[in-house]
Amino acid sequence: MTADVETPAVPSTAPVLLPERLDTATVGVLKGLVQQAEATESALDASGVAYVGGLCLQVLLASGRPLVAPSEKVREAFALFGVSEFLSEPSTPSSELSA
Repeated sequence: MTADVETPAVPSTAPVLLPERLDTATVGVLKGLVQQAEATESALDASGVAYVGGLCLQVLLASGRPLVAPSEKVREAFALFGVSEFLSEPSTPSSELSA
């Protein structure tokens, strides 16, 4: 008798490219892109994002998908909303703070 070991399908490793503007009008598109990234176990490419609204920021955070190459505007939006620690890509090498 052989062991039932499933070999997972090879997911696409190419990141899913996000649109330039992530606002209320594009939240449906963003949700679809997040679902695509989840299905292929891909990251989200935020390199070309020039605007992030609060609703889309919430969708990104709730998705838990890693962001690759977040643009400066994405970094600013995460900082403005106080959630910079949720950016997948560290902006600087990690170091421990001493008290």
